[in-house]
Amino acid sequence: MEYNELITRAQRVAVDAPDTDAIMAGMRRTLHRRQQRRQVLFSTLLVLAVGVAVFSFQPRYESHVTLAELVSSRIDTPPTRPPAPLVGYRHSMYNRQIYTLL
Repeated sequence: MEYNELITRAQRVAVDAPDTDAIMAGMRRTLHRRQQRRQVLFSTLLVLAVGVAVFSFQPRYESHVTLAELVSSRIDTPPTRPPAPLVGYRHSMYNRQIYTLL
């Protein structure tokens, strides 16, 4: 083909370019998607940060004073004797052995 014939064919073909409204609508959609992604990412990070902060600042173990510890702290025991809860445990084991034998 000759050069002039190519130019003539190219001039006959209609150019299918999108109009301005279609381009603007595509740009708006793209910007809206980016904004939504940013909001989702920010919200996720915020929830994670709050969750980590809440769970990391909670006390791991809370000790509660039991009744046996409360009573044994009020009883004066010499240093050679075991604490009252241990004495009570020994007595309960001794009583169980007696009842087992009977």
